Amino acid sequence: MHKKQLKYSSKFTDGELLYPNGYFFKPSLLHKTNKIASAHITQVNLHTYPPSLVRNHQEVLFVLPDAKRELEKFAKDHSIPIVERTDIWELLCRPYLDTELSAEEHQQDLRLLEQNGFDNHEVTSIRKRIRKTMWLNYFVWEWTYLGLFDYLSWTFLNSKKYNWAMEIALRNYRR
Repeated sequence: MHKKQLKYSSKFTDGELLYPNGYFFKPSLLHKTNKIASAHITQVNLHTYPPSLVRNHQEVLFVLPDAKRELEKFAKDHSIPIVERTDIWELLCRPYLDTELSAEEHQQDLRLLEQNGFDNHEVTSIRKRIRKTMWLNYFVWEWTYLGLFDYLSWTFLNSKKYNWAMEIALRNYRR
């Protein structure tokens, strides 16, 4: 987790998830309102890093890792589905980890991406587009997980990039 991100926090109330100091990413609609009603959370995924949720079927949002149990309880209390959806961004970012992956592991990632709506040409194109941003990992030396949060944190983020990243993240999302 990046130091600048640590100033953000989330609070769970009876029917809302609040971000008292604002949300991590300015292009998000949540950055303006700082809150989301439980009725607008359509899915929770506790297996991303940091834990994530889907807002109105159209945006992946995050809570800090220390709020994972609270998020899980909030989801259960408000009948929000908890899923373990394939983390597309983790698969796309794996070549940028400070870890050597075998040819079998690369092929497995490509198979999973294909099962989630991506052909090899598109995977190559996306990885080429994010390459410069993800090379920043050489300063972080992350060797276990990189994903959407890392890409959004490290890129020069604007609305166009944010929406593009969300479209990719939600490619395998089912209403």
